[in-house]
Amino acid sequence: MNIRELIKSFLPYRMKRQVRELFVSTTLVNLALAMVMIFEPIYLYQIGYDLRSIMIFYLITYIIYFLIMPLGAKFAKSYGYERGIFLGTVLFIIYYISLFFIARYAELFYLAPIILALQKMFYWPAYHADFAKFSEDTEEGREISSLSIINSLVFIIGPALAGFILAQWGFGALFTVASILFFVSNVPTLITKEEFVAQSFSYAHAYRQLLDRTKRQSFLAYLGFGEEFVVLVIWPVFISLIISDFFDLGLIVALSTLLTTLVVFYVGKLSDFRNKKPLIFLGSVFYSLAWFVRLFVVNALGVFFVDSLSRLSRETVMVPMMSFIYEKAKQAKDDSHHHLMSTIIFFEMSLVIGKIIAILIIFCLASVLASELLVFKTTFILAGAMALLYLLL
Repeated sequence: MNIRELIKSFLPYRMKRQVRELFVSTTLVNLALAMVMIFEPIYLYQIGYDLRSIMIFYLITYIIYFLIMPLGAKFAKSYGYERGIFLGTVLFIIYYISLFFIARYAELFYLAPIILALQKMFYWPAYHADFAKFSEDTEEGREISSLSIINSLVFIIGPALAGFILAQWGFGALFTVASILFFVSNVPTLITKEEFVAQSFSYAHAYRQLLDRTKRQSFLAYLGFGEEFVVLVIWPVFISLIISDFFDLGLIVALSTLLTTLVVFYVGKLSDFRNKKPLIFLGSVFYSLAWFVRLFVVNALGVFFVDSLSRLSRETVMVPMMSFIYEKAKQAKDDSHHHLMSTIIFFEMSLVIGKIIAILIIFCLASVLASELLVFKTTFILAGAMALLYLLL
């Protein structure tokens, strides 16, 4: 096998038009998110909100999202996945505008989480269902890993660019640039008309399936996504206390992302040709250990090392896991209760419960522990324990 054939073996080559459009759209969305996501909780922290207040902010978001998520599924099944994605990106813009003005109008602290919940309601069920429906069975892992690689490249550029924008012009300019990218991301999916057949979706069934005994092990495994809340909200605040310069912070996150890029290609190929569970097992163990290593981080070099280790091990879990979930969604029967969207909503609702549990525990820790540093360290232990739940899948 020559080098060209070797490289080709790691890449998907049967992608359908819908997936190609989703690739471009998602890349633009993730570029915007790469620029603002890591700085979002830092922004709230710097304008005066402590950890307990930040937990309340996200608790409002995820409780409302949990209650309205089936409505997003109903919308996507009735009007199409691409319209759901479109509304989700528009709401992203409204959310970041409201987030920026929290510093001036304190009441927006309670309105912005509602907008974010609506954004999630429209975007995520439609996104996952769209990918699950149109991804190619024989190269699903490689399509997911390729998207992950593209996102990794975006998350190399995004934080560094965001750090520069923040250093030069501040949060207002950053949120403006991100909003433009969110809006432009809709162009690839809207230039061609989506073909779909409107179907019903049961709001009540979305909650009943959470109690299904046959799905209990999967439900517990998806609770592990509570650690994702820690990595997206608590970890950025923690590293901002170690690295005060925004440009340096963005650059370190970018470099740590670069290290994971090539390995993810290989993980995607393995997901297509090997049993996925050993990959999930191996990644979960190392990812959990990476959380415990965070207990000893005291400088920028430590942040770089542990962030690189965490991203690498997490991708080893996420690529085969998402491939597994999309396969299950495809295999679901297409009737009123057991169809692709039903599987996606079960996954999304389960992980939201995991995040709510994590938020409540962190709020309690912030209330009873006198040292903020101790709160961070205990939260890392919590995330490491939750990551081990992925072993149940």
